[in-house]
Amino acid sequence: MGDKPTLYERRLQLKHFFDDKQTGQTRRTWLEFQYQPPEKTEEGWVNDGRVRLSLGEEKDIKGAFLLSIEEVARLHRVLELILNEHESTKADLWKR
Repeated sequence: MGDKPTLYERRLQLKHFFDDKQTGQTRRTWLEFQYQPPEKTEEGWVNDGRVRLSLGEEKDIKGAFLLSIEEVARLHRVLELILNEHESTKADLWKR
């Protein structure tokens, strides 16, 4: 690892455009997912990869989270549960 810079690959960028009521201009916020794959160290150990979530406005990063693969797996499960509950509720509403 040492001198080598951490490289992340962009995997997904979600953009949201909105009208700023104070300025009257259209502005943009975004959420970006980046992935760093697992690496093998010089000593022979294999380190887990990571996922970085960045939140931004226009071109500026406003905040970022560096998640372990375990945290990403938990996030995935929660999002899948939300999606399943949403689809089930929506189907029930259409039946009424």
